[in-house]
Amino acid sequence: MSENEQGIKHYDIAPDNEYNMLMSALRVSVSRHLMDAHFTLISANPYYYELIGYPKDEYEALFHNRPDIYFNQNPEDWSAIVEKVAAAAGAGHTSYEAMARMYHKSGRAMWIKMVGVFTDEVVDGCPVAYTVMTDMTDYIEQEQALQRSNAKLLELAFVDPMTRGPNRSKFDMDAGGAILEGAPGDYVLVSMDIRKFKLINDLFGIEMGDQTLRYVYEVMRRHLKDDELVCRAAADNFCLLLQNADKRMLVNRLERMAQDINSFNDGCERKYFLSLAFGIYPVLDPNLPLTQQLDRANVALKNVKDAGDSRLFACQFYSDLDRLKLMREKDMENRMQDALLNGEFVVYLQPKLSLKDDAIAGAEALVRWQDPERGLIPPDEFIPFFEKNRFIVEVDLYVFEQVCILLRGWLDRGVKPVPISVNMSRAHLADADFLDAYEAIRSEYSVPPELLEIELTETLVFTNPEMLFQVIDQIHRRGYRCSMDDFGSGYSSLNLLKDLQMDTLKLDRAFFTSQNADNPRERDVVTSVIDMAEKLSMSTVAEGVESQKQVEFLRQSSCDMVQGYVFSRPVPIPDFETLAFGGGETDNP
Repeated sequence: MSENEQGIKHYDIAPDNEYNMLMSALRVSVSRHLMDAHFTLISANPYYYELIGYPKDEYEALFHNRPDIYFNQNPEDWSAIVEKVAAAAGAGHTSYEAMARMYHKSGRAMWIKMVGVFTDEVVDGCPVAYTVMTDMTDYIEQEQALQRSNAKLLELAFVDPMTRGPNRSKFDMDAGGAILEGAPGDYVLVSMDIRKFKLINDLFGIEMGDQTLRYVYEVMRRHLKDDELVCRAAADNFCLLLQNADKRMLVNRLERMAQDINSFNDGCERKYFLSLAFGIYPVLDPNLPLTQQLDRANVALKNVKDAGDSRLFACQFYSDLDRLKLMREKDMENRMQDALLNGEFVVYLQPKLSLKDDAIAGAEALVRWQDPERGLIPPDEFIPFFEKNRFIVEVDLYVFEQVCILLRGWLDRGVKPVPISVNMSRAHLADADFLDAYEAIRSEYSVPPELLEIELTETLVFTNPEMLFQVIDQIHRRGYRCSMDDFGSGYSSLNLLKDLQMDTLKLDRAFFTSQNADNPRERDVVTSVIDMAEKLSMSTVAEGVESQKQVEFLRQSSCDMVQGYVFSRPVPIPDFETLAFGGGETDNP
């Protein structure tokens, strides 16, 4: 027979004494064991059996007083106990401690703490140990729940739910520590955006957009060295901490990363390439707060995006000039609304001179910012910024209103007015009913619409021709004239121009870069454009004319009007009125 099939060996067990009764009352198990291979049970208080759910007789019948058999379903815990006991005994200790899973008869798992004491008692030639067992299940489960809760909190605090990698907070901690431990110039911070990422969500769905973000993160992570970091900071923006190198090596490395990201298109019949923009900031001052350093990487990134570079890979390094520009723009943003309310935006007029009779035949309204602290702010400093933040819409309407007030004043004074043209930004086109605001202002001052001309820039005209056909039609329906500004600045299409019902074509100063008015190529191009405009029933205005020689050339070419410093720079309204109606002149610059 096997050992398990042999008869059960019983030991004389004394009746429960007061100690055993006390331990049972306290729900603590006390048992005596032989220090043999099976840790054979000699005796136990009632709670020992209550703890594991087996009555004494059943326990003896099933397990033959052998705990090693009881632990058959979780032998790893039994092995751990044996190792603890052996280690303690071998080291000459008088006691041992162990934590093990034990299973109640019902199948419920319990965490039991065992504290054993070695004694001098010997039974059948084996030393005897006393073991106290305490049910720690509630405590352990609470600890485990707390650990899970802490792990969840750590995950929420430091793990990006999208990529399952570090989030911005974790990146800040790790990157900040690495930078402080390193030397100045050891690292660069990189900010990367996926341009036009919203198109992925729109075309393929949000889930595909999420998969794309995870894919981009994994590719960049594979490109990292041991002490480098990457995280998705927000939306489609990623931050990287990379080892510094010379600029060419850094650019080449980032370009390889971008190429690897787009390698998913290899072998695809339907390709979709991601356009990636990178801003790079070399960390020269480790003590600078990380947020400021990342801001500088973002400034460089913003410059890439503002430049309109549509290549699949584009990057730019941060410079202090970028920071100054950003600070100036923020200052303008803080002051622009008050400036509008306080009348700091001033309308200047630049005369348009007729080449038929050398009389002022019109004017272009241009805006200047007369800041009480900084003085006159150049338009090329604030207008591009207002174009980006759409404040240009409010400024355009303000200029239009000032022009209507001026024209109304001339009419009321009996002065024969000259038409005035106003610039209209492409930002207006975001609102299909944008002309309603113009018409409301014109109606308020009862200005005849034929005295007003709306100038559309060449870039606006050729960005979306179909939409512009409708816009021009609406402008004409309201009774305004319409002109194309900056024609020839780089986007011109003579074929498309024939389909645009413009009233006036304004030739950009780019046509007059040659100082020699007799240049055959210049003469041929300008003459051809003017001739074409005349055949399309458009009047022509040459902008940026600076010399009398250019004036004579344009007169010979049958250009209708000139506008430029050769006659007058943009001037305040009173000076223009003197020029146009008072017989006076202004000094040329």
